[in-house]
Amino acid sequence: MAKIVSKCGCEFDNNQAVADRVREKGVENEPMPTPAKIKCVCNQTIEMTTLLYKCPHCQMTYAVTPCSASDHDYIVKAGIDY
Repeated sequence: MAKIVSKCGCEFDNNQAVADRVREKGVENEPMPTPAKIKCVCNQTIEMTTLLYKCPHCQMTYAVTPCSASDHDYIVKAGIDY
């Protein structure tokens, strides 16, 4: 299974591990440098404004590490209500 690698080179076993790291660092409520427009799995367009964000429609959790937050390609789906 391929590891998830952040922009600064940190490796994670899965998407949930990215969300866990953001929580461990206590930065889940830190603002995104530029909010990300995301087409959620529930087909709603949402704006991710913090490093850990739950879709208000379906509760899908999205996460990105602080060092990768400026590149929206590094945002991962951690799971519903994760």
